[in-house]
Amino acid sequence: MTSSTIGAPPRPDSPGSPDIAHPATYAAGVPHEEFARRRRTEPVAWVPEPPLWRHSSGGRIAERGTGFWAVTTHEAVLSVSRRAEEFSSGAKGAFLADPRTPADLKQARQLLVNMDAPQHLRIRRLVTSVFTPRAVRALADGVAAHAAALVSQVVRAGRFDVVTDLACELPLLVLSDLLGMPREDRHLLYRWSNHLVGFDDPEYGGGDVDAYRRTFAEAFQYALKLAMQRRENPTGDLISLLANAEVDGRRLSDREFCNFWLLLVVAGNETTRHLISGSLEALAAHPAERDRLVSGAVALPAAVEELLRWVTPIMQFRRTAVRDTELCGRRISAGDKVVVYYVSANRDAAVFADPERLDLSRDPNPHLAFGTGPHFCLGAHLARLELTALLTAMRPHLAAFEPAGPVVRLESNFVNGIKSMPARIAGAPERT
Repeated sequence: MTSSTIGAPPRPDSPGSPDIAHPATYAAGVPHEEFARRRRTEPVAWVPEPPLWRHSSGGRIAERGTGFWAVTTHEAVLSVSRRAEEFSSGAKGAFLADPRTPADLKQARQLLVNMDAPQHLRIRRLVTSVFTPRAVRALADGVAAHAAALVSQVVRAGRFDVVTDLACELPLLVLSDLLGMPREDRHLLYRWSNHLVGFDDPEYGGGDVDAYRRTFAEAFQYALKLAMQRRENPTGDLISLLANAEVDGRRLSDREFCNFWLLLVVAGNETTRHLISGSLEALAAHPAERDRLVSGAVALPAAVEELLRWVTPIMQFRRTAVRDTELCGRRISAGDKVVVYYVSANRDAAVFADPERLDLSRDPNPHLAFGTGPHFCLGAHLARLELTALLTAMRPHLAAFEPAGPVVRLESNFVNGIKSMPARIAGAPERT
């Protein structure tokens, strides 16, 4: 990574191809046409990284990453994901930006997404049982009750915001139940994840390194307090499991516990929030498909899979080549950054017929919204359950659901996120 004290770094220019590396590009939506061009002409291609502002108590700098190989076809994304011995999650972490210091890299490697085998498998086993299909089904009644209550509230209100009133609230309520947290604390999770995942967005992190570190510290202090309580008085929730779990005969250290807890907190609310809001946006924009869902002509499980493909909340993850290798005819050198774009793979015409069409009955649907390989999303079953519950509760009102203002999107090259989406239930009395 190089740094300089140059003037304001450029944002993506309107002429030419959109800069898929720049967070601001995605404020206008995912540049699907650019990804389609890349799949056709350069499925694995080198992308220079733009300079981005970072600031702290030490001043302001513009940091520029090393550049990376963008992997955009379904086949190539699968190949990288399955060749974990060549493309590492742990070498430099799974996020596009390189760790700033060796200490940052050491800390990053305590997050599950930034681990390689065998450590990754040992730590993952701790919570695998919590997220099996059978275990998630046991949560179904509680998730459905939360979804029904939230939908009832917005229907009574008439006018609401999809993100703050529905999409963020459901996963936060579910998480607070799963983790054994007081429900009144759930908005702490919302704020923490906004500032960590939304680091590049001017409204959230704004590139403030000090604020980013303060958020980590605040979240860790909260987690440690919970861990101490559960070690003294286990209650059977996920926090109790983690706080008292042992790996190879050793209890997780406080830092290991906090990193694991924070990953569950961020991944458990951020991705599902964007899946729900993106799904409702898609249904409003495709009334014919929405009507098929409302009428029952489309099976809900198939609709959920197509909405996962369509939205793809986590757009990409990064790997690092640990030895010289080849991918789609390109020579990849040891140390090169390799970024797999699930959001592009999920629109690959070689795999999906008419991929730019929302088809709620699409079958087969081998999307990669949850990734693939060793790092396949632990919470996949829970995310499906939450979207299913929300759509079930909303289905009687979907025909009258409509946008009531502009959609504001997150400036992020990592998550496909919506920050605000005003909406209304047409014909419902609006409270003033």
